[in-house]
Amino acid sequence: MIILCGDVLIDFIPDKTVDGKDCYYPAPGGSCANIAVAIGRLGGKVGFMGGISNDFLGEKLMEFLETSNVETRYVARGPQQTTLAFVELGEEEPQYAFYDENTVSRLWVRSQSPGFTDDVNLIHIGSTSLIEPPISEACEQMFRIEKGKRILSIDPNCRPGNTLHPAVYRARMSRLIAMADIIKLSKSDLAFLMPDTSFDEAAEMWISQGTSIVIITRGSQGTLCYLPGQKAITVEPDYIDDVVDSIGAGDTFMAATLTYLQKEELLTLDKIKSITADQIMQALKYGSVAAAMICQRRGANPPWEQEVAERIASKK
Repeated sequence: MIILCGDVLIDFIPDKTVDGKDCYYPAPGGSCANIAVAIGRLGGKVGFMGGISNDFLGEKLMEFLETSNVETRYVARGPQQTTLAFVELGEEEPQYAFYDENTVSRLWVRSQSPGFTDDVNLIHIGSTSLIEPPISEACEQMFRIEKGKRILSIDPNCRPGNTLHPAVYRARMSRLIAMADIIKLSKSDLAFLMPDTSFDEAAEMWISQGTSIVIITRGSQGTLCYLPGQKAITVEPDYIDDVVDSIGAGDTFMAATLTYLQKEELLTLDKIKSITADQIMQALKYGSVAAAMICQRRGANPPWEQEVAERIASKK
């Protein structure tokens, strides 16, 4: 089972009323929750770990997970409020304004959720969960405890506008990335974390620290993937014309890639260390198709397994 640990929230997405006025409508979201939902919809075995409020928004988030085949035994319900995020749609990546002070997601600590069962073989963390304590410290401590026992995966999904202490954040991210077996990040993440560092330089450093797979997404320029001892692998994006927005596209890409690897029974510590270029290429291509499909929809609404299969079949 893949466990997503971290952020779950309500996105307020810009729209228009019937009479043309600006408005926002609420939709379930959060990077880690989005990845969990996408894996569940794609037929993977997945669970979510983190804090979800007892308020009515929390009920919507639980429904978001449960109706998408996400195991919720690791969810900790609490009386604090739900994290909110207002979205500004941009040409490349959406921008977010987060309201998470003293919310149940940010206040989550590891002791609030039960211990892992033996079927958990990968733990993924990322996004706003890694910015401020206590959840950021809980995630780091969990990585230290689980290192070498389970595959550790990370997607920084940086939020510079929400990062009040950049130096502290970059130091924490450096420690977490050094422990990760799988690293996925965007070109804007790298620019924020390690300014003036090239894709090749960053990947070479992380692989020398023991990382097995480094994935760097570049939007319309496609994806780069690095494996130990091999040249960079390039995967072209799955182009679409009718883009609505890109909310959750990176999350869906990561989810589909992990789901493909899980179905191929490649998610063990030994197998990811020896994964071949062809195996990771197929996983990334599957991720590109799923990511393109979510861009045709409003908000974080990942496609289902059959929908992706039909799109792939139509392209042959």
